[in-house]
Amino acid sequence: MPVTFPVSNTNGNARSDAALGILVCERKGNPPFAESSFIKRLHAIGTNSGLRLFAFAPWTWNAVDDTVKGWNWSPKKRQWESSRRPLPALLYDRAWPDTEEEKLRFRLAMRRLRSSNKLVFLNGRLPHKGKVYEILSKDRAFEHLIPPTAFYKGPASLATWLRKNRGSAFLKPIAGSQGKRVVSIVRSRNGEVRLTGRQGDNRPISTQCETEADALQRVERWIGDRAYLMQPMLQLHGPTGEPFDLRVLMQKDNSSRWTCTGIAARLGAPGSVTANLHGGGTSASAKEVLAEYFGERRCEVLLEDIGKSSYSIVARLEQTFGRFAEIGLDFGVDRNGKLWFLEANSKPGRNAMRSAGQEAARVAAERPLSYARSILLRLATIDTRRSPLGNGCSIATTDAQRSPTGNGCATPGRVIHEFDHL
Repeated sequence: MPVTFPVSNTNGNARSDAALGILVCERKGNPPFAESSFIKRLHAIGTNSGLRLFAFAPWTWNAVDDTVKGWNWSPKKRQWESSRRPLPALLYDRAWPDTEEEKLRFRLAMRRLRSSNKLVFLNGRLPHKGKVYEILSKDRAFEHLIPPTAFYKGPASLATWLRKNRGSAFLKPIAGSQGKRVVSIVRSRNGEVRLTGRQGDNRPISTQCETEADALQRVERWIGDRAYLMQPMLQLHGPTGEPFDLRVLMQKDNSSRWTCTGIAARLGAPGSVTANLHGGGTSASAKEVLAEYFGERRCEVLLEDIGKSSYSIVARLEQTFGRFAEIGLDFGVDRNGKLWFLEANSKPGRNAMRSAGQEAARVAAERPLSYARSILLRLATIDTRRSPLGNGCSIATTDAQRSPTGNGCATPGRVIHEFDHL
């Protein structure tokens, strides 16, 4: 039976907790959490538009009085201030736990919140990268965009992959983000193998192995029991060797319609394997970069293809995994001008949008709050916090749109092995 909105409150009274809570990982120091500049901007926009919002860490929830330790920015004092607030009606996840200990703490706190409250989330959650690739590759509209992909299943699987892919491979964790813990494997004609990638803290790493067997064992030790994907080493770099990709920010407006906020190019340093900004990359105008690399005519075709593909991809993801407020999509263009879909992110950053233009940067921050306001207006006439999915997806969906995995969440954290022996 399709699920629509929760039951309306017959007396029509507004909810006392009609605020947007921004989930963060609280830490010692100033600022007290990551993305403070972005959240400060959200606070300013919300204040000007009459939307109440505050940041909080889920482990500060008090079950006795149903309150949390909420943070607000004080423009007069120019500092963050905290006070106890009622658990908000709507949650926007912008938490970035750094360590495995912090990730576990965040998961346990959210599990505790979910078990005792009926939560509504502004944005849904995508499953791991392998599941996203699987869903999209089954659709003929996207199969030409998806790189060949397989799960890493030990040294033998990687050896087979290298034989079939001209002695090279690109490995990335199924639940990773920001380019962390990726590694490329490239075998030279003399049999030596170069391993290049990034640590868990995004530091670059590079090492040369005398034999393929040595390289396979080093990769195996580093991966441990994490889940990884193998893909070809696509030639996604500019004329001087710098890696680059394209970030598309898709967001819902206050009428629940998908819009393309902007497209930006991200450029990495020569010799790097990623272009992520967190790994030291820079952003630039997508149109300028594509025109420089591929010419004006091919640039226009690529931008049109990216736009059409982006609308189709978010619609397909939403149909499969439930409703979203925003999704970041990453695309690559190889040296032959072929477009590739790289990955989707349900917690997209904002920094790259500055290079997509002032309007894109402004809208990137305003649109989630506009969409949140429309949800809070609906919640003002209901008497429950319950998301129909009960799993972090937002408030209108159908059974057919439920995640086939049951909750659309990535696999739990896995054992850590550092890349310090490569």
